[in-house]
Amino acid sequence: MTSGSAAGSERSTPSGLPSRVIVPTPPVMRVLPGVPESATAARRLTRQLLGDDHPVADTAMLLVSELVTNSVMHSRSRRPGGTVTVALCSGPTSVLIQVRDDGGPFGPQMPAERRADEGLSGAEHGYGLLLVDALAETWGTSATTDGRVTWCRLAIDRLDKSTKWRCP
Repeated sequence: MTSGSAAGSERSTPSGLPSRVIVPTPPVMRVLPGVPESATAARRLTRQLLGDDHPVADTAMLLVSELVTNSVMHSRSRRPGGTVTVALCSGPTSVLIQVRDDGGPFGPQMPAERRADEGLSGAEHGYGLLLVDALAETWGTSATTDGRVTWCRLAIDRLDKSTKWRCP
């Protein structure tokens, strides 16, 4: 067996082709200020947990960034003293991402389809949850009077490349 990063290593399968062995890592949690720069800190935390060669590292960094950005932009976390809490857990079959914010008047909402006459107006905004929905095996949100948690799970192996990520 050849060793890789803490996130995994390769071994040979009966066919002789290498397969990944994902080594679970302890979960991590960080409380970050409710500012846009926290998306960068969340990406860095995700990379530190998973390592550069983890099979879903890039997707996890993208989605944690989207969830933190949504929390900062659309919740009371953006107010002075507001925070977002990022929790990450990597196991042998999936990565769980959770982002807690200070809540707000509305929960996460999928953007309505843009009309053709809108052109590229707002083309840089409003696609975060579409990305989460397209790339995560599953995702959801839970709200209380104290805040809201939005989470997603990324499966490490895809069973069928034409469908969403899912755990075997």
